[in-house]
Amino acid sequence: MGRNTREQTAELRAVAPLVVTGATPQLVGSCTLVTNGATTIGFASAEMLRAAGEPLAIALNLDNSRMLLVASWVMGRNSGIGIVELAAPFPLGEALDVVPLPIGSVCASIDTRGAPAALVYIEGDPKKRLTRHIVPVYVDGVDGGGMSDVISQLASPVEASDAGAKMDGGAALFAWMPPDPVLGRGREIVAVALGLPYRTRTFKPRPLAAIAELIGLEDLGRALPFEPQPVPEGSNELGQVAGELSDDYDDEDDDD
Repeated sequence: MGRNTREQTAELRAVAPLVVTGATPQLVGSCTLVTNGATTIGFASAEMLRAAGEPLAIALNLDNSRMLLVASWVMGRNSGIGIVELAAPFPLGEALDVVPLPIGSVCASIDTRGAPAALVYIEGDPKKRLTRHIVPVYVDGVDGGGMSDVISQLASPVEASDAGAKMDGGAALFAWMPPDPVLGRGREIVAVALGLPYRTRTFKPRPLAAIAELIGLEDLGRALPFEPQPVPEGSNELGQVAGELSDDYDDEDDDD
């Protein structure tokens, strides 16, 4: 894979345990937190959230010593993804096992550009300390053929030891992007997609069967408000770079 995608980097701390609270907390799955300014939301599988009990909370430490309640969740426009709203502001700046990922480290399209990638999710017994499981994967586009022009994105494990990985519906796909001299960017680790369990097993683009079907994260740009940074007086720099995740149109315009 070129880089050690099993390394527990700071960016991967955005993947948090989603639990049902109570005398004995129950692990539901993984939920990845993303922040823009003071606003933090999470994303996970809508199917997983629909089947979960209540009340739901995000475990801020992997030993479940501290939690942040979930206020509500809604299904995104991109079928399959659920957007989670927290009941209170995330305690940014505190020493926690979970740290939200800045919106600038999220890709709006499922395009790893051939960079090393891995699925990250939570596993373990919520009565004990939970862990983040990291599965290096290949990402392939698969054409469904026939009358459909939809290309599914599948993640297949790199190593045979991960062939039986059980995705919980909240896994996040991260990519270890190389430097981009054109954009003046250094190496960065970015969230690219939500990984859903690939149950149909219709396609097998690699020797090892695909373990996840990938869903894009463009809905995060609609859920998180854009907070432009002030541009110094006299500067000729662009106020916003790329802007892939902004959604500035009104729903009323959809009928035009």
